[in-house]
Amino acid sequence: MTAPSKLTKILLVVFACLHLAFATSFALETPYRTGGFLYNQRDVEHGGYAHAPDIGAPDERQHANYVRYLLKEHALPVLHPGAPDSGEEYESHQPPLYYALTAGVATITGQTDVETGSFGNVARIFNALIGVSGIIGIFFAALWATKREDVAIVGTAFAALLPMNCALSGAISNDPLLISMISWSFAFCAKALGAEEDRDIKKAMILAAVFAGLSCLTKSTGLISILGLVATAISLRKQVPMAKVAGWASIAFLIALPVWIRNQMIYGDPLAQKVFKEAFTGSAQKPMIIATIEASNAPGSPEVQYWLNWVGYWAARSYIGVFGYMDIWMNASGKAIRDTDPNWLYKGILAFIAVGKLAFLVYLRNKWKEVPRAIWVGLLIAVLTILLFIGFNMTYFQAQGRYLLPALAPAAIVLGIGWGMIFRSKLIPALLVVVLVFGGTSVYALSQLSSEFAARQSGSLSPR
Repeated sequence: MTAPSKLTKILLVVFACLHLAFATSFALETPYRTGGFLYNQRDVEHGGYAHAPDIGAPDERQHANYVRYLLKEHALPVLHPGAPDSGEEYESHQPPLYYALTAGVATITGQTDVETGSFGNVARIFNALIGVSGIIGIFFAALWATKREDVAIVGTAFAALLPMNCALSGAISNDPLLISMISWSFAFCAKALGAEEDRDIKKAMILAAVFAGLSCLTKSTGLISILGLVATAISLRKQVPMAKVAGWASIAFLIALPVWIRNQMIYGDPLAQKVFKEAFTGSAQKPMIIATIEASNAPGSPEVQYWLNWVGYWAARSYIGVFGYMDIWMNASGKAIRDTDPNWLYKGILAFIAVGKLAFLVYLRNKWKEVPRAIWVGLLIAVLTILLFIGFNMTYFQAQGRYLLPALAPAAIVLGIGWGMIFRSKLIPALLVVVLVFGGTSVYALSQLSSEFAARQSGSLSPR
């Protein structure tokens, strides 16, 4: 296809810069390695609000500790479940790519003391740049999958301004790199499926495989991109001999293989999932939540309540944005669950997203024979991400919407097409609404963080 228009290129730069600005703002507003109280958790032994050694971004302390180990030991850490410091080191089983990159940036900038705020700022802003790379990957995934600039730019605006994605890009975490690598792998899968010449297919498939392999060096969830790559290879079998496509796709396995071999040797499991489960036993688990639901005498089946109200509604709202350690909610009480909360902001945005998804289903129904193959690959990536999320919550209660963000590129395509149908492919009205809804919500969230974090640090939380 032809290169994007000048307007589309300008808009892409604008939304990349906006994402960088929002991510940097979240980084600067969020305390680093600072203890305090959690408004949504109780201290079982002493009563009152639970105290945590870190109230900033989820698991940020442990991600930073991994970087500290690399800087000090010049070797990869090993996770030891049940060790006295396991609460500080439970990310040690993760693949090393993100941490090695961050350690390299810390060394170059001279900020190698993980305990200092200056290290935190450098590492967070570096991740904001990684987040920008993900936004650009999402744009090209949508553009090459649909060959529509309006869909690509509307979907990109959603991804760039989504408050939870902005906050995640402004934290020390391997999630933004995972989102970026999966998005770029999917983008080149889409390009391969849209190519006509063998040499163009070859180049796109090799790049898709490289990014898929790098996603597996970032997080085990990166396997999703390899499955997307396999689906793409199968779809290309009538255009290119299967042996060739399989050879190109195998590059992904070769890139990930060293880490898988190391994990097998150390943990007896190539993905290190066994040791992760052993180390994660102290986390909230499904039976605990079911017991809580039963004790509350809530009407209906506890199992249904768990999946609908706890996992479903919790994840849907946190997909939009919940900050700190899943503790700062954008509603009147600041609580995750409270009958008196109207939750109008969350409900309004969820309704807007739902309308876009329904419109996309209408598109599928009306044009299912004409739907580009790349969109089906994207939907496969989305379904696999959701299934992983459901599977995890069948054991542990981890209803964090950020676990669904690896499928942000397919979500951008779905919503770009859906909202495009609603606005009859008129770019400017659709774009204005998306910017107002998601950009406005990010601005509102940022306006609340300073006072909310200050209250948690001082312990001056009042009942709401």
